[in-house]
Amino acid sequence: MSQRFPIGIETFQDIINDNYAYSDKTEVIYRLIRSGKYFFLSRPRRFGKSLMLSTMEAYFEGRRDLFDGLWLGSEEDVDWTPRPVFRMNFVSTSISREGVCNTIENHLRDWESKYGVVLTDLGFEQRFKNVIVAAYEATGRKVAILIDEYDKALINSRHNEELHEELKSILKPIYSVLKAADRYIEFGLLTGVSRFAKLSLFSDINNLRDISFDPKFCSICGITEEEMKHYFKEGIENFAAIKKVSFDDMILLLKDNYDGYHFSENCPDIYNPFSLIDALNARQINHKWFESGTPTFLVEWIKSTEEDFEKVFNPMIDRHALMGMTAYDGSLTSMLYQTGYLTIKGYDSEYDTFQLGVPNREVEMGLYMYLLPLYSGKTSVDNSMTLIGLRKALLDKDVDKFMRMLKSFLGAIPYQLTEDKREIYYENNLHLIFMLLGLKSRPEFMTSDGRIDIALETPKYIYIFELKLNGTAEDALNQILEKQYDLPFQFEGKEIVRIGVDFSKETRTIANWVVG
Repeated sequence: MSQRFPIGIETFQDIINDNYAYSDKTEVIYRLIRSGKYFFLSRPRRFGKSLMLSTMEAYFEGRRDLFDGLWLGSEEDVDWTPRPVFRMNFVSTSISREGVCNTIENHLRDWESKYGVVLTDLGFEQRFKNVIVAAYEATGRKVAILIDEYDKALINSRHNEELHEELKSILKPIYSVLKAADRYIEFGLLTGVSRFAKLSLFSDINNLRDISFDPKFCSICGITEEEMKHYFKEGIENFAAIKKVSFDDMILLLKDNYDGYHFSENCPDIYNPFSLIDALNARQINHKWFESGTPTFLVEWIKSTEEDFEKVFNPMIDRHALMGMTAYDGSLTSMLYQTGYLTIKGYDSEYDTFQLGVPNREVEMGLYMYLLPLYSGKTSVDNSMTLIGLRKALLDKDVDKFMRMLKSFLGAIPYQLTEDKREIYYENNLHLIFMLLGLKSRPEFMTSDGRIDIALETPKYIYIFELKLNGTAEDALNQILEKQYDLPFQFEGKEIVRIGVDFSKETRTIANWVVG
């Protein structure tokens, strides 16, 4: 029987009992449990946080049978005595006062029934503390508290200030129980997308350790390449056979599409587990992660930015700023990093700065394909056909055909989308198009004598574009020549094509171009 993959299954017990492929995380999970008492972990959505908590839940419940064949099951000095576990899950909570209250109420009623707590009219905080005390008194064991996606309702209500503050006032007493019932608690872990720094929700808790940037735990969620090759080898081999490529080439294809996440400067490459497992199961390179819940407000926020996309999607940031970023600080960069559209791509130890960037091809394609219709006013199908033609023209060095197609494409954008736009709007629009061509695009590329608007690399050619708005194409080309923008590329062994482009604000498309 071929390897089975747990599509949509985030319960550790089901994965083990039904013999699904599982990347053994029990060693790093146990190290975390043994290293302290209260923890917080931030990771992007659909990154394995729920499965991690389910695995912890099985451990604290003393389900040793589920760990046979895993690292934890082979350890001799493990205490398998069952403890009470309170796992609160906000993953499916509707974004409303009623939705959050119902989630909490349902959990509390189940626990009160299990431990014989008489229902009262007390508030959520006191009721939660009461069931913790009751569980401790009934078992003689301290409890484990596991809270999944603590911030989902807060992230999705951030555009509604009144609702956002109301939800915080409901949730804060629940989380304050970590301090109020401390003597009855053995372990506590909260997970979410955004870090809790600067969030008044946790102002009463001073003992919560944030491990989001801790290199010792950076692979606790997600899948490393070593784990992928070991635990999913059969699936990779079957996929490679379908694609008629070698095992190593299949690894490179998976890496390009789903790898690239880093959560510290010393973190191995981490694959998105949701996307990787979906691809191995379907034996297709799919791009579903972006489509599986990207908030509309985030896309609209990106579209409305006045910054060029090089600064948005490839920012440099120092450690202090990175460690302080949350999805609540009003920064687009923070939101993109916290939600997984940006990740750490490089580190400069001399200046203690981090280069952020889009993790992989899946995120890049999903993000840009979603944005392009907002910029172009065209459907995804129309855009796809245009992109195919543009790519072919560039690969063939048919510059005139490429520019004619590009002019026609931009000229058909509805007037209301381009009215009163600055030059950066046109640069960002071209950046979207070039990135979706599957070619290496370098917007705002720095040279010793200025910045190239866009440098585009194909297997045989390097195209240097200089853009002017209501200027002349000749002036744009002269700028390329005078400032010697081609110098950084002269030793790459590729033919350099220089293109000056003039955009007309009146016609809202390309007015003229010159090749040199």
